[in-house]
Amino acid sequence: MSPTPIKREYLVGAGACVLCFLSGAINVHFVRLFSFAVGYLAGDLLKLFIEVSRAEHDPWSALILFAIIAAFIGGAIVAGRVIHHPRFDVERPYGRALMIIGGLFFIAACLERTALSLALPLAAFASGLQNALATKFRGVILRTTHITGIVTDFGQALGMRLAGHRIEPWKIWLYFFLFASFFGGVGTGLAFDLVSGDRGAHIVAPFYVALGGALFLFKRKIYHRSPHAE
Repeated sequence: MSPTPIKREYLVGAGACVLCFLSGAINVHFVRLFSFAVGYLAGDLLKLFIEVSRAEHDPWSALILFAIIAAFIGGAIVAGRVIHHPRFDVERPYGRALMIIGGLFFIAACLERTALSLALPLAAFASGLQNALATKFRGVILRTTHITGIVTDFGQALGMRLAGHRIEPWKIWLYFFLFASFFGGVGTGLAFDLVSGDRGAHIVAPFYVALGGALFLFKRKIYHRSPHAE
């Protein structure tokens, strides 16, 4: 027994929105407190080149930026090696991966006060792992740690729909809700930081673990412990 195609679209969309929400909440914590992004690399890459080009650049900042970029790529490589599927496939071990991601974020949160140079790459590794969990689902490119591609795809799909091309409405709505979920997560993460004394990441990380555990148990029930289930 497996979800019908229509139900699977809703499940995948809801899961991706939750991940965008959580990523927004995690990213705002690190950007707000330490001015480093761990979920997207464009800004970090620019900052790295700017820092290195300065006559009196800060070697520590440049090293941290390089470590963040390398760790993010490393997380994506691990996802490609472990998940090893170019498209979303519910039978892959996403539940365990999400629990690992949540654990890494929690460790990073615990280390940020005493070992920031380790905490930031750990969080970036977790973000790279998350962002590469799946790349495509029925023609939709799934990215859950940054919104540049999501906004681009949303605008392109909407424009093509307005021009009379056959673009399935659910894809446009998915892009929109991914975009909205990320910003909702940013606002929620900021609120968590403000009410918890800048410990928002400690609050958000367990949600990854809970989501992964729920997916793990859901698949066990749906697929009746089939050889392909987690």
